[in-house]
Amino acid sequence: MSTELKPEPAFVLHSRPYRETSALIDFFSRHHGRFRAVAKGVRGGKKNSLILSPYTPLLITWAGKSELKTLRHVESSGSPILLQGDRLYCGFYLNELLLRLLADHDAHTNLFDQYLHVLTKLANNEIPMEPSLRTFEFNLLDDIGYGLVLDTDAETGDAVVPEGRYWFDPLVGFSLKEITNTLTPAPNTLLSKGANWFLGNELLAIHEGNFDNPGVARAAKRLMRIAFQPHIGNAPLKSRALFKK
Repeated sequence: MSTELKPEPAFVLHSRPYRETSALIDFFSRHHGRFRAVAKGVRGGKKNSLILSPYTPLLITWAGKSELKTLRHVESSGSPILLQGDRLYCGFYLNELLLRLLADHDAHTNLFDQYLHVLTKLANNEIPMEPSLRTFEFNLLDDIGYGLVLDTDAETGDAVVPEGRYWFDPLVGFSLKEITNTLTPAPNTLLSKGANWFLGNELLAIHEGNFDNPGVARAAKRLMRIAFQPHIGNAPLKSRALFKK
């Protein structure tokens, strides 16, 4: 079905050459979700080639009854969001997550607004990257129906206790396996038993969005990698490889 001609807020997630002068572009739009469209005549220094870059707020219209749409009009709706260094790789990572996890033409208006918000935060070099990334990751899982319940035992329904040691199954949740007498065990005590082990006090801090403690920040990053794995598939994320390099 063709969309109405009213300009739609959107971002470019990915583009690749198509035929001689055109490009295939994956867009993330506010009211129509992720979809792919042909942008005709935009390569080779032609019009709109610079506008159609990632991290630039756009207004677009398109047409077409098939899955592959045709871009009709594009204009910038704001200044490009400038990401540099590690923050640029973070932008790659966010775009790759959206490409992998969002279904075609499935609207995610709140997630679109959060995406714009986190890009803006990443562009501010004075703000730490990790809290913004973790918050977006949790919101993304919530939005696609796989949100994590961090404060409740998945098997018993009991509240997570700080001194508990929990096993995380990404398809089930967190299950209490043992109680420790200390909230600060020796480094790597749980990791030596497997990456899926988490302390109750870590889960409660993550639930509150408190990533100030370095141990909690590391646990949150590890948790999100495990949580995303069933939905991403076996192919590794290219953005992670780029970040390591």
